[in-house]
Amino acid sequence: MASAKIVELTEENTCKICDNALGKYSCPKCNILYCSLACYQSSAHLECSETFYKDNVMSEHNLNKNDEETKAKMLEILQRTHENNRISLSDDTESIESIECPAYSVFDFINGTDDEECDSDDEEVIDIGQRLNGVNLDDADQVWEKLTEDERQEFVAFLKSEDVAKLIPSWQPWWLYHDDSMVEELDKEEEYKRNCPQICGDIKDFAQITSKQPAECVKYNLINILCAYAFTARFFNGDLEDFAAEAVACTVTISLTLREAQNFDNFDMAVKSVEQQCINSDWIVCDTENIQTMREDVDRILRGPKKSDQNYYILCALSDLHRLMDRAMVPSPDEASGAFSKMFPNSHFPSVKRETPDKIAKYIKKIGYYLSYSKYRFADHFIQ
Repeated sequence: MASAKIVELTEENTCKICDNALGKYSCPKCNILYCSLACYQSSAHLECSETFYKDNVMSEHNLNKNDEETKAKMLEILQRTHENNRISLSDDTESIESIECPAYSVFDFINGTDDEECDSDDEEVIDIGQRLNGVNLDDADQVWEKLTEDERQEFVAFLKSEDVAKLIPSWQPWWLYHDDSMVEELDKEEEYKRNCPQICGDIKDFAQITSKQPAECVKYNLINILCAYAFTARFFNGDLEDFAAEAVACTVTISLTLREAQNFDNFDMAVKSVEQQCINSDWIVCDTENIQTMREDVDRILRGPKKSDQNYYILCALSDLHRLMDRAMVPSPDEASGAFSKMFPNSHFPSVKRETPDKIAKYIKKIGYYLSYSKYRFADHFIQ
């Protein structure tokens, strides 16, 4: 067993609350050094800690209580928080390096994991497992109600002090696949298509929509819409269905073709317009890297998965946007009344101006036009 390292107490590293131990931690709100959970929750630090726990930290991390994947992420964070707390408590008596017992989590005990050699830690974790026994782990409110106040505080403190984004994998767009080979395996083709949004099955023939030949600006207007969609998809990390109203608002905000029926005369103007609208928005955050990624995404969407099916990704993108608009037409259900829901309300984008149903209906009609154009007139304008 490794021996604990002896650290000399100084004015800089001493706990500022008890003034009698090594300050190993820093309060995420006031940055004061403290040595243990007891000091963090002491009366001398009560005002700061209670204020911090009431902060709506979830709005900063875009977690949605109705999203099944997000609930799992919440529980993953809770698991990691519990393990960190266990190590912190053990660290008060001996070095972390000397801990030989495995770090058990809530889920270990729900699944029946046990170890007779870690009696003191087992008692603490088994208690949590017993409280969560029979609880629907997909219901954040039910889980929250079973936690002690200390566990809730540890969970919220973890959200504030750690980079939660590290626990959320970066979304990989479905339009990244491309194959220039002349012959493609059927299984490989079916695999990439499974990752793509389903193309609308009721796309009207372009001749049924209008007898006029599409003007040259139509293809650049389409590019303006695709730019806005690609940016929005990355902005929401692929979680478009969970934020349909916000995703539609984002797309419409940065696509002047949709919002104002503006026409564009060339590719560069269509793309730069989206860039400028992103910059002008008071709630959409972007930087040079986001803009460059958007340009690359549009190029990939226009290239398609292969030369023989070049307009496939365009139809997928427009179909996905069409479904999002249909979804945004339906009013969102009322927020749940549980303690977790009240503490972390589902209002991630308070500044966004959501589109009204009558406006969305007009956008849906426009998307229908571009779907028909992309399916029946794509070759006329895009394939030379």
